[in-house]
Amino acid sequence: MKPLEYERAKDTAAAVRAAAGGATIIAGGTNLLDLMKLEVATPDRLVDIMRLGLGGIEATAAGGVRIGALVTNADLAAGMTLRRTYPVLAEALLSGASG
Repeated sequence: MKPLEYERAKDTAAAVRAAAGGATIIAGGTNLLDLMKLEVATPDRLVDIMRLGLGGIEATAAGGVRIGALVTNADLAAGMTLRRTYPVLAEALLSGASG
């Protein structure tokens, strides 16, 4: 693997600026390390967003669902917000989500 920079985003605005500048955003549940070992992905800079509190799931006033960037497929599928609003999507996620 080639050398790279690592940074933990202090807030969402910093993460957005980093992404706009070409950084690769990372969080849990990714296979980026495997891709880097194989040199399929070769990022110069990684920005970690795990501590930004982006794990919420909420219904919107327009009848949709707002899904945070850090929500896992398993949590999304099991949550009542999605199960009530989009039951087929919840079922599809459950069939593919790992524990």
